[in-house]
Amino acid sequence: MTEKEREQVALFRYGIIAPLLNGQVDSKQYFEELEGKVHSIPYYGERKIAVKTVKEWLLNYRRNGFDALKPKKRADRGNSRRLSPDDQDHILDIRKKFLHMPVSVFYEQLIQQGEINQNQISYSTINRLLKKHNLSGKILSAIPERKRFAHEKVNILWQADLSHGPYIKIK
Repeated sequence: MTEKEREQVALFRYGIIAPLLNGQVDSKQYFEELEGKVHSIPYYGERKIAVKTVKEWLLNYRRNGFDALKPKKRADRGNSRRLSPDDQDHILDIRKKFLHMPVSVFYEQLIQQGEINQNQISYSTINRLLKKHNLSGKILSAIPERKRFAHEKVNILWQADLSHGPYIKIK
């Protein structure tokens, strides 16, 4: 979420609590009106707002001002909750040995070798980890791939094709 989006959400929240701050409405009646309403919240979409949530917004605003209405940034952003640092290092070490392999095949290999459990660690988790360390995708090794009947220079290998067909007599 960008700073602008956080600001828009805070403005929406302020708009909800503003009548309570100004004393324009009776709080009990206002909360009853809010209870069943669906609001279009920036970034979050259509949502119902619980009375308890509005009371929290009001309390936070009174204590810490407008910035308290902004959604908080995740403290664990960029960190994996499923993989410990030791597991991450282990997977990265294995990946460095198999750079030629696409990530999907690498993930399947980790499962087959028993390094990870498919039910606990998803493909997305492994892919995010490898992208973070620039090890995702099929990384070409220093030795170019050799294909059958391919040579470095032109005219080293010639190929021909021959097909035996029906014999036609010419008089």
